[in-house]
Amino acid sequence: MFETLVTVVGYVITEPVVRDTPNGNRVASFRVAATSRRFDRDAEEWVDGARFYATVNCWKRLADGVATALGKGDPVVATGRLRTREYERGGQWSTVVELEANAVGLDLARGAPPAEDVLRQRSVSDRGLVSLPSG
Repeated sequence: MFETLVTVVGYVITEPVVRDTPNGNRVASFRVAATSRRFDRDAEEWVDGARFYATVNCWKRLADGVATALGKGDPVVATGRLRTREYERGGQWSTVVELEANAVGLDLARGAPPAEDVLRQRSVSDRGLVSLPSG
């Protein structure tokens, strides 16, 4: 079976919801929105284009990390398998887009991490990095 692997760059638009499945696995889910941008040469400004929404599902250890590190409004990069699911409610058929994530991270190109103060408190040696002499 061929799977569609994608990477979505966007913003978390719902607080992550964590639940345990009947077989004991943990899953964290949140919605992400990605908006394309383009430069309008006539107006000489950037304008928003089409929006893409998806539910991101994270399992096991990834679910634990998402539950502690992400919140609504955070910029994220999520990669995994893209799927669509159809369901019927009240005679109406709907389609949802879901991303079963392999990896999720803060998009540092779009802003500082929410735990900025915590990161500042950690020394360089705590992270296993070597500081280089200045000059």
